[in-house]
Amino acid sequence: MNKKKYFIIIIGIIIYTFIMMGQDRVPIEEVVTINGIGYDIEKKGQNIIEYSVPINTNVYKGSGKQANLLFTEQGRNLGEVTQKRQEKMNKRFIQGQERVVLISEDYARYGLKTLIDDRFRNPETNDDAYMVVCKGRAEDYLKYKKKGYNNSSDYIGGIIEAYGNYSFFSNNYKLIDAYVRIGAEGRSLTLPYIEITNAGIEITGMAIFKEDKMVKVLDIQKSKILNLLKNDDVHGIITLQKSPKEYIDFDAKTGKRKVKCYKQGDKYSFIIDLTFTGTITNNEMYAGMLKDIKQKKKFEKDMGKEMEKQGYDFIKIMKSDYKVDCISLGKEAAAKYGRQKIIDWNEVVSNADIKVNVKVNADLQGRGDY
Repeated sequence: MNKKKYFIIIIGIIIYTFIMMGQDRVPIEEVVTINGIGYDIEKKGQNIIEYSVPINTNVYKGSGKQANLLFTEQGRNLGEVTQKRQEKMNKRFIQGQERVVLISEDYARYGLKTLIDDRFRNPETNDDAYMVVCKGRAEDYLKYKKKGYNNSSDYIGGIIEAYGNYSFFSNNYKLIDAYVRIGAEGRSLTLPYIEITNAGIEITGMAIFKEDKMVKVLDIQKSKILNLLKNDDVHGIITLQKSPKEYIDFDAKTGKRKVKCYKQGDKYSFIIDLTFTGTITNNEMYAGMLKDIKQKKKFEKDMGKEMEKQGYDFIKIMKSDYKVDCISLGKEAAAKYGRQKIIDWNEVVSNADIKVNVKVNADLQGRGDY
């Protein structure tokens, strides 16, 4: 038994040695690591574009200290930007640790194709980095200083990661998610939209895309409804309110979204079934819910109707104003009736009949009323 144990250990050491021999290893003091990257664009004239790519980096010194520096370079294309940057740096810069990819609004409206090509073809990039659209220039966000953080990239990444706890945001805003959504049949890309306000960097809405181009920025309330209609298993707080003194807050989680699709001729119909399950955090409307089951049922019915109304209001605007299938109903239709039929799902969904059903289940087994 001992011989077998030693044999396994020796084999493990040999495998580890071979792996390490194959690595291109250099002292950390000789490289610069990227923790955040931005994409800005400026039109210099008709059909003349200049790209600007700021990078937020960690530079390591022989003393063991670490410096956070920002490097920005411009060029006629992204390849030229990379080459010109390296020509001016006395250390090799490496990717793979970047936390966020910041895209200026101008770049997003121009189109993400060049960015996606650049990132996808580079095996060193971090596919799990969050993608965010920002108002103004991406460089300004990478320059931003937040007390308690070594760099703004970690701060912004943390904001995106934590925001879903209250606003039904999903975790599908990463680089790899953009790869699979842009150009996919019946799917659309949506990304968080941030601004620098008097309070600091904040999420102020969602950017919606048609293929690789941003077409609209939604405010926070519309973004919440978008996420409810589009995503599975998201969490947040919804409120039913009659007056400043009459309201109820519901800390809810959605289950798996269920979509039914029907077709009659060229006309499509969709039914979206949503379920909210959670606890009541503030109750100034329905007295005695813990003892009176009728009050509980009334709340569940009223909240369900309110969320259905908000869903219909959003869908009406989506069909008439955005004209983009930003809740990915086309994916469901393509799965049922066949793919690769050269169908414009944005147009199909914009002309479809869409029904929303909401079921609310309130758990009253928490601390209850007082």
